[in-house]
Amino acid sequence: MSTKLQLDALVQRAPQLILDSFDQGVLALDRDERVIFGNRKLEEILHVAAADLLGRRIEKVLGIPTEKWLEVRREDRFAQPHESFEVRVPVEDSEVVLRPTVMAMRDESGSRQGSVVFLEDVTDSAAEEEQQKKLDRLISLGELSACVAHEIRNPLTGIRTTVQFVASKLRPQDSRKEDLDDVIKELDRIELIISGLLQFARPQASRPGPTDVGDLVGRVLDNLDLQFKGAGVEIVRDFTEDPAHVWTDSDLLQQVVLNLSINAMQAMTEGGTLKVTLGLKRYRTKKSMVDLIFADSGPGIPPDVFEKIFDPFFTTRPLGTGLGLPISLQIVREQGGALTARNLPGGGAQFTVRLPLVNVAAQAESA
Repeated sequence: MSTKLQLDALVQRAPQLILDSFDQGVLALDRDERVIFGNRKLEEILHVAAADLLGRRIEKVLGIPTEKWLEVRREDRFAQPHESFEVRVPVEDSEVVLRPTVMAMRDESGSRQGSVVFLEDVTDSAAEEEQQKKLDRLISLGELSACVAHEIRNPLTGIRTTVQFVASKLRPQDSRKEDLDDVIKELDRIELIISGLLQFARPQASRPGPTDVGDLVGRVLDNLDLQFKGAGVEIVRDFTEDPAHVWTDSDLLQQVVLNLSINAMQAMTEGGTLKVTLGLKRYRTKKSMVDLIFADSGPGIPPDVFEKIFDPFFTTRPLGTGLGLPISLQIVREQGGALTARNLPGGGAQFTVRLPLVNVAAQAESA
């Protein structure tokens, strides 16, 4: 093919290539608000071929009421792009949160021929913003709790010592000895709660280093294999083949993985499936991230408790301390990451750990 023919072919493809390079979903609509074009990013977001959307009305594609859409794209708003509302669109067994921006599509004479809709995927940022608000509140609560925990621990030690001393003076057959043993067990339970609270408020010093997330998660799941089988839970692993290394304390990250795995198993009281997904998410303007997702097939998180799951001491289990998730949240945050939770449209809950990806080879060369 001659250079001129190659150039002509490139010119013809240029509009498509330009629109496909956008980091946002792009929809073009005709005058009747029907889809006439969708770019590659849109296909990635909605998990659908753009060709399958052609001719469909925008309200059907985004699942929003017609009157709401007409309010957004009123004629006097087409002059400049504007940030509008957020919409939640079901995608397979999940959903995405999109923020549409609309502008007019006009011909040479200025007559409106349709609309261009830019769809920004804010699924993760919306969840992270909400979690950050909770985290700010928890930080203050944690600092206060640490002071209280220290004040409780000192007299608690004295009480336990006294009870043990009194028990040692009783004869083995004395019925009161059994009562005192029960007191010691409850004191030990309080000590466990205090230790967890102190860990939440003031996590242990981190010893970060390059950590292969896939290997770490695999080991934890292998160690829990018998417990999963006993609970009737099937583990489905979907790990990327790409290197997934993060700069973190492997012991602390292991604790997070253990907490989330056990929580998922306990949520599926009748058995079920736990899908553990490890993947990479690359941004054009941000660092690449490692996503570790735990999705169970249980009943999901009840709406009336969803806002409290990361609160210290909140638990729905009789013997739970309510500190597993708060500690996990604190650990992930200290490692420069984020921990979010949501219910899946098809049922079950999903917890996502997101940590910055590191290039181990590049770090070794620069060392």
